[in-house]
Amino acid sequence: MLPAYRNKKIELSNDAFILSPFDNLNVFRHRLRDFFDFDYQIECFVPEPKRKYGYFSLPVLIGDRFVARMDSKAGRKEKTLIIHNLHFEPVRLTKPEIARLTDAIQTFAAFNQCREIVFKKSNKKEYLKAIKAGL
Repeated sequence: MLPAYRNKKIELSNDAFILSPFDNLNVFRHRLRDFFDFDYQIECFVPEPKRKYGYFSLPVLIGDRFVARMDSKAGRKEKTLIIHNLHFEPVRLTKPEIARLTDAIQTFAAFNQCREIVFKKSNKKEYLKAIKAGL
Protein backbone atom coordinates (compact mmCIF):
# COMPACT_ATOMS: atom_id res chain seq x y z
CA MET A 1 0.00 0.00 0.00
CA LEU A 2 1.22 3.47 -0.81
CA PRO A 3 2.07 5.52 2.30
CA ALA A 4 -0.27 8.35 1.25
CA TYR A 5 -3.23 5.95 1.42
CA ARG A 6 -2.31 4.04 4.57
CA ASN A 7 -4.47 6.16 6.91
CA LYS A 8 -6.90 7.52 4.35
CA LYS A 9 -10.53 7.03 5.27
CA ILE A 10 -12.76 5.96 2.41
CA GLU A 11 -16.46 6.76 2.56
CA LEU A 12 -18.93 5.13 0.23
CA SER A 13 -21.86 7.06 -1.20
CA ASN A 14 -24.30 4.18 -0.61
CA ASP A 15 -25.90 5.01 -3.96
CA ALA A 16 -27.64 2.24 -5.86
CA PHE A 17 -26.29 1.14 -9.22
CA ILE A 18 -27.68 -1.26 -11.78
CA LEU A 19 -24.50 -2.55 -13.37
CA SER A 20 -23.83 -3.94 -16.80
CA PRO A 21 -22.67 -7.55 -16.85
CA PHE A 22 -19.64 -6.20 -18.71
CA ASP A 23 -18.74 -3.61 -16.06
CA ASN A 24 -15.13 -3.98 -14.92
CA LEU A 25 -16.37 -4.93 -11.46
CA ASN A 26 -18.21 -7.97 -12.86
CA VAL A 27 -15.70 -9.25 -15.38
CA PHE A 28 -13.56 -11.08 -12.83
CA ARG A 29 -16.17 -13.39 -11.28
CA HIS A 30 -13.72 -14.87 -8.77
CA ARG A 31 -13.17 -11.39 -7.30
CA LEU A 32 -16.91 -10.91 -6.87
CA ARG A 33 -17.04 -14.18 -4.95
CA ASP A 34 -13.91 -13.48 -2.90
CA PHE A 35 -14.53 -9.83 -2.02
CA PHE A 36 -18.32 -9.55 -2.06
CA ASP A 37 -19.56 -13.13 -1.58
CA PHE A 38 -21.57 -12.64 -4.77
CA ASP A 39 -21.67 -15.45 -7.33
CA TYR A 40 -22.60 -13.84 -10.63
CA GLN A 41 -22.90 -15.19 -14.13
CA ILE A 42 -24.56 -13.63 -17.15
CA GLU A 43 -27.15 -16.23 -18.08
CA CYS A 44 -27.73 -15.43 -21.76
CA PHE A 45 -25.06 -18.07 -22.44
CA VAL A 46 -26.74 -20.61 -20.14
CA PRO A 47 -29.39 -22.95 -21.59
CA GLU A 48 -32.84 -21.65 -20.63
CA PRO A 49 -33.79 -24.60 -18.37
CA LYS A 50 -30.65 -23.98 -16.27
CA ARG A 51 -31.10 -20.22 -15.78
CA LYS A 52 -31.79 -19.07 -12.21
CA TYR A 53 -32.25 -15.31 -12.56
CA GLY A 54 -33.00 -14.55 -16.21
CA TYR A 55 -31.59 -14.14 -19.68
CA PHE A 56 -29.73 -10.87 -19.03
CA SER A 57 -29.78 -10.32 -15.27
CA LEU A 58 -27.96 -7.22 -14.11
CA PRO A 59 -26.23 -6.98 -10.72
CA VAL A 60 -27.58 -4.33 -8.35
CA LEU A 61 -25.08 -2.70 -6.01
CA ILE A 62 -25.89 -0.45 -3.06
CA GLY A 63 -22.81 0.92 -1.34
CA ASP A 64 -20.50 -2.06 -1.00
CA ARG A 65 -23.20 -4.77 -1.13
CA PHE A 66 -24.71 -6.60 -4.04
CA VAL A 67 -28.36 -6.66 -3.07
CA ALA A 68 -30.23 -7.93 -6.13
CA ARG A 69 -30.22 -9.07 -9.73
CA MET A 70 -32.56 -7.50 -12.25
CA ASP A 71 -33.55 -9.22 -15.48
CA SER A 72 -35.27 -6.67 -17.67
CA LYS A 73 -36.03 -5.74 -21.23
CA ALA A 74 -36.69 -2.29 -22.65
CA GLY A 75 -39.65 -2.23 -25.00
CA ARG A 76 -38.59 0.98 -26.70
CA LYS A 77 -41.50 1.00 -29.15
CA GLU A 78 -43.97 0.78 -26.25
CA LYS A 79 -41.66 2.88 -24.01
CA THR A 80 -42.03 0.24 -21.28
CA LEU A 81 -39.33 -1.31 -19.12
CA ILE A 82 -40.37 -4.87 -18.35
CA ILE A 83 -38.61 -6.26 -15.29
CA HIS A 84 -39.00 -9.99 -15.73
CA ASN A 85 -37.33 -10.83 -12.42
CA LEU A 86 -36.11 -8.65 -9.57
CA HIS A 87 -34.34 -11.21 -7.41
CA PHE A 88 -33.06 -9.99 -4.05
CA GLU A 89 -30.03 -11.48 -2.34
CA PRO A 90 -30.47 -12.67 1.28
CA VAL A 91 -29.77 -9.21 2.74
CA ARG A 92 -31.95 -6.86 4.74
CA LEU A 93 -32.65 -3.55 3.03
CA THR A 94 -33.54 -0.36 4.86
CA LYS A 95 -36.21 2.08 3.68
CA PRO A 96 -33.55 4.54 2.45
CA GLU A 97 -31.84 1.73 0.49
CA ILE A 98 -35.15 0.73 -1.11
CA ALA A 99 -35.70 4.39 -2.02
CA ARG A 100 -32.25 4.55 -3.64
CA LEU A 101 -32.98 1.34 -5.54
CA THR A 102 -36.30 2.81 -6.71
CA ASP A 103 -34.43 5.89 -7.98
CA ALA A 104 -31.90 3.66 -9.77
CA ILE A 105 -34.71 1.74 -11.49
CA GLN A 106 -36.34 5.01 -12.59
CA THR A 107 -33.00 6.27 -13.91
CA PHE A 108 -32.44 2.98 -15.73
CA ALA A 109 -35.90 3.21 -17.31
CA ALA A 110 -35.28 6.80 -18.44
CA PHE A 111 -31.87 5.86 -19.85
CA ASN A 112 -33.63 3.19 -21.91
CA GLN A 113 -36.24 5.75 -23.07
CA CYS A 114 -39.03 4.05 -21.12
CA ARG A 115 -41.84 5.90 -19.35
CA GLU A 116 -43.59 2.91 -17.77
CA ILE A 117 -42.17 0.13 -15.61
CA VAL A 118 -43.84 -3.29 -15.37
CA PHE A 119 -42.74 -5.91 -12.84
CA LYS A 120 -43.37 -9.58 -13.63
CA LYS A 121 -41.69 -11.44 -10.75
CA SER A 122 -39.75 -10.94 -7.52
CA ASN A 123 -38.75 -13.13 -4.62
CA LYS A 124 -39.38 -10.34 -2.02
CA LYS A 125 -42.94 -9.10 -2.29
CA GLU A 126 -42.54 -6.52 0.51
CA TYR A 127 -39.57 -4.89 -1.24
CA LEU A 128 -41.40 -4.92 -4.57
CA LYS A 129 -44.47 -3.32 -2.97
CA ALA A 130 -42.30 -0.53 -1.51
CA ILE A 131 -40.57 0.04 -4.88
CA LYS A 132 -43.90 0.23 -6.73
CA ALA A 133 -45.20 2.71 -4.14
CA GLY A 134 -42.12 4.88 -4.71
CA LEU A 135 -42.48 5.05 -8.49
